[in-house]
Amino acid sequence: MCTYNVRIDDAVMERAKPHFGGADAMQLWIERQLQKMLMDYVWHLEHDKNKALEKKELFRRLEAIKGDSDGLFKLGGILGKPEENFSWEQLRDDVVREKYGI
Repeated sequence: MCTYNVRIDDAVMERAKPHFGGADAMQLWIERQLQKMLMDYVWHLEHDKNKALEKKELFRRLEAIKGDSDGLFKLGGILGKPEENFSWEQLRDDVVREKYGI
């Protein structure tokens, strides 16, 4: 366990003290709240970092199929799993129909 000195406004502490069962209870509550906040903060930092890496990889893979005549067919492996009532074949047929009128 690490120990840190934390500064809290005296007026805030005086207002909070009566709502706790003593100094030990308040100390424990503060420690738990800080731990929760730190865990949440770190999770968000790591989540944002992972999302950024995923985006970078997605753009790299999309750039790799740029100009490839079969690029549309390769999107299935890049964009992930489709929704339940969706098929890549239907998407391909829609694009071909729209582009070439067939």
